[in-house]
Amino acid sequence: METIIEQYSFVTFEIYCEALDRVFDDSLNESFFEEGLFDFVRQGGFARDLVRVFRELRMGLEKIARDFKMNLGDLVQSFKQRDVFGILKSFGFNFRLMFRAIGEFSKAMRGGLLEVFRLMHKQKAFQKIRSGAMKLDDLMKKYPILAKVTGIVIAGILLYIWLNMTFIGDLDYDFNFDDIVNALKGTFSIADLFASPEGLMLITLFGTGAAFGLSVPWLGKTAYNLVLALTYTAYARLKGSEKKVLMNIKSRIKKVRLK
Repeated sequence: METIIEQYSFVTFEIYCEALDRVFDDSLNESFFEEGLFDFVRQGGFARDLVRVFRELRMGLEKIARDFKMNLGDLVQSFKQRDVFGILKSFGFNFRLMFRAIGEFSKAMRGGLLEVFRLMHKQKAFQKIRSGAMKLDDLMKKYPILAKVTGIVIAGILLYIWLNMTFIGDLDYDFNFDDIVNALKGTFSIADLFASPEGLMLITLFGTGAAFGLSVPWLGKTAYNLVLALTYTAYARLKGSEKKVLMNIKSRIKKVRLK
């Protein structure tokens, strides 16, 4: 996973925004990403993959604009946000990896992780971890499933939080995309998952039942469904007053119930 992430380190926010503009005026090609960069970009086929990703984004956004009678220019602007760029880059602009992360997280939920979150919230175990009153080893012994949580599951958890932030009305939640990168590299800490703001938020949501009605969003097998979910959160930040449009988008997002 580390190689996938590092391969696209050359894509800055500025390059991303310009590529988004270029794909809509049909001027985006491989040379745009290769120009002035090292040979590894051309030899590795990264430029070709990026052109494909941006073309998928274009098709997805154009279809969403038609389906929901939305202004295409506004949609493009909604994707020119640093957190949207951050979430895409943290997964190496790889939709398949994003799907896989969500899928692995949903499996972990159905496998018993949801009940662990409920119990941890009820017993305030995460607060004990943060204060040092409970050792991580003790937590692992008490909840063995936590020892089986992998980096891809952590990445899925963090992606889940991001995709659902607007559902709980917190548009300014401080999301650190470095955590996703570290999880995909395998350099993550279970303790950090439960002691970080993201982890505490997740456990609180599940423990109080605030997230039960949302479930883990399984977005289907096409890039369109994932772009739709990203559009929901991105557009909500840009055009937060258009609740009807947002609710229509939300109703289209496919879900898997945690049962």
